[in-house]
Amino acid sequence: MISKPYLLLLIKYLEYLVEYNSHTNLTAIRDMKDALEKHFLDSLLLQNLLDKKQCKKAIDIGTGAGFPGMVLAIFNPDIEFVLMDSVGKKTIFLQNVKELLNLENVTVINSRAEDYITSENRETFDVGLCRGVNKLNVILEYMIPFIKINGHFLAQKMVGTEEEDEATNALNTLGAKIITIHRYNLPHYGDERLVVEILKDKLTDIKYPRRAGVALKKPL
Repeated sequence: MISKPYLLLLIKYLEYLVEYNSHTNLTAIRDMKDALEKHFLDSLLLQNLLDKKQCKKAIDIGTGAGFPGMVLAIFNPDIEFVLMDSVGKKTIFLQNVKELLNLENVTVINSRAEDYITSENRETFDVGLCRGVNKLNVILEYMIPFIKINGHFLAQKMVGTEEEDEATNALNTLGAKIITIHRYNLPHYGDERLVVEILKDKLTDIKYPRRAGVALKKPL
């Protein structure tokens, strides 16, 4: 059962998203009921997995309007979340949400992953999050350098893309491996969702990620 304080924050976030999206395009889903299911509940599919990771610090790359990172930050006040997106109008919205909900465990970053990674934040995150941003062999290069050894990447993907097969070289190159593919169904619409659980088990070469745009043009 969802505790009342978290539920109230979630409702406030949902209402603000629908209102903000009416004048600033953040997401193609504009109906409140659809947004609740396909954004908010979809994000919460990761909660049980996050509970098992003893996570203290998580990063969500390409978070958009805050999915899944902002939703999970509401439910996990003891975890530090970095929410990153390269689109300024989205990070402005996220900063507004952070202030509206008084979320002290959220840091909003307007940047590309290739530009944000430094010696101070390389291999410092327990968990990486990403929902549907690029193919898996591309997003791995952005994400894995941020994750510490024995940390996890929980990649949310659509069913039927079969991107895991294309990601073998990227996984081997970056020092990671797929350990489980979780399958879920959204409660009302029944849409199937995949969460590819990836373990980082080796150090990542300092040359990754490559400069901006290279991973997309020439995936590992």
